[in-house]
Amino acid sequence: MKEQSTPRPREATTPVKLVAADVLLSRKNEMQNVIARRAYELFKGHGSVNGHDIDDWIEAEVEVVRTYRHDLKESAEAIVFKAELPCSFTADQLNVSVESRRLMVNGGRELDVICGGNTPAHMEKRAQRIFGVEELPVDVDPSRSTANLKGDLLEVVMPRVAVDNKSNGKSKAASSGR
Repeated sequence: MKEQSTPRPREATTPVKLVAADVLLSRKNEMQNVIARRAYELFKGHGSVNGHDIDDWIEAEVEVVRTYRHDLKESAEAIVFKAELPCSFTADQLNVSVESRRLMVNGGRELDVICGGNTPAHMEKRAQRIFGVEELPVDVDPSRSTANLKGDLLEVVMPRVAVDNKSNGKSKAASSGR
């Protein structure tokens, strides 16, 4: 007798909120302050020994901001950004900003973590964050851009700015004396 597999429910595609760039730039500044504080804690924890500032900064950055794999593809119509996000973010935990030549992605969520070891078990809050900035190779139209999350895959479609060929034709006709 053959086993029948139960069909998996399809993951829904959920729109992700597009926000103004200044919102994400302020979050970037906040994150850099958190990284700087953590790097200072690491410096103090290593006995305040000078000469390891870059190592402390990188270690703090790795602790504070999670990395993600991403791909940026260009077609005649649009630039498409796809990212495999860590931490199982939901659409309401993500913000995306699209400018004519820049894309910013930000996400954050808090987890309750059970800690133990040499001390009695207790709960701690831990933040998981992502932040990325992509410089775009061509001008895109932010007003027509869309961002969607399907499972752990974020897709941002940014239509290219249309080139106005009519104005080029008029200038050619004017210069040829027609």
